[in-house]
Order: sequence, then C-alpha cells, then structure tokens
Amino acid sequence: MTDDQLRLEAVERAYRDHADDVYRVAYAILRDPDGAMDATHDAFAQAFRRWEQYDTNRPVRPWLHGIVSHLALDALRRRHVRVRAIDALGRVQSVAPTVGPGSEEMVRHVTDRDLVDEALGSLKPDVRAALVLRHYYGYDYAEIAGFLKTSPGNVGSILSRAHRTLRDHLTAASRSASADDDIARDASR
Repeated sequence: MTDDQLRLEAVERAYRDHADDVYRVAYAILRDPDGAMDATHDAFAQAFRRWEQYDTNRPVRPWLHGIVSHLALDALRRRHVRVRAIDALGRVQSVAPTVGPGSEEMVRHVTDRDLVDEALGSLKPDVRAALVLRHYYGYDYAEIAGFLKTSPGNVGSILSRAHRTLRDHLTAASRSASADDDIARDASR
C-alpha cells in the first residue's frame, strides 16, 4: 500500500469517527448549517493534506477540532457580511404542537432552547467556540488556547465574560417572559 492510500484510509476512518463532532464545532462558530458543512469538508481535506503533521501518539479528535476551529473562524472573517445577511433572514424555528398532552412542556422546551440559541448567537464566534470546546467537549484551557491561538489565561477570561453575558441575557429574557405572562393573566380577568 502506498503512503497516499494509507493516508486516505486514515482520514476516511477519522471522518467516520469524528465528522459529527467536527461539524458541531464548526456550527457553533458559524451558526450556519451550510457554512458548517463546508468547514467540516475543508477540515478533512486539510487533514488529508497535512496528515504527516499529525502526531499518531495523540488523539485525532482534538487535532481535527483545532483545524475546524481555525477554518471556521477564517471563513467567518472572510464572509462576515454574507453570514450576517443569512442570519438576518432568519432560520426555520421548530414549532411545537399547541394541543395535546405534554404540549405545554414541549413549548417550554422549545422556548428555552430558542432562548439559549439566541443568547449564544449574541456572542462573538471565538467566544462561542471557546464555550463549545470547553462545555460540550471538555477541553481544558490550554487545549482551547491552542485551538484559538491565544493564552490559557485569556481563555479563562473569555469563558468568564461569556458565562456572565449568557446569565444576563437569559435573566433578562426570563424577566421579559414573566412580565408577558403577568400581562396575559391580567388581560384574561
């Protein structure tokens, strides 16, 4: 077997095992399903081209996450105006049924998910990336710093500010929802 065939086999195996994870990181940064798919594809293409740089004594997933983080952030910088236009047009929202058993719980779940999605969308892409890499994949500050080309101390600061911003955003949304409920109750009397 030639080196190219071995490399192709290794990258195909990495794709089968990690494509979903790589896509999640890309989507968390880009907030655009098509852009995330493109970044995922580009990450594996780059992994194929740079396979000799991969240290086989280390896990492949963090290496792939580093590649896709850089690609997604670069894509966002290049397509800033285009991505903003897509976001402005809106995404299709899930609609829960309004009748039937458990429908109130489903509506609350969709509403909570949408509030968190909106709060995450208000953050800068590198901040979203740090949050996803830390809380979804469990990377430590040093690993995230390597992916985002910053220092571990800066990652701690980024995450601390992001947590505060998310808390503030979700608290304000919760207060607004409570006020709307109070108005609706008063109007029904």
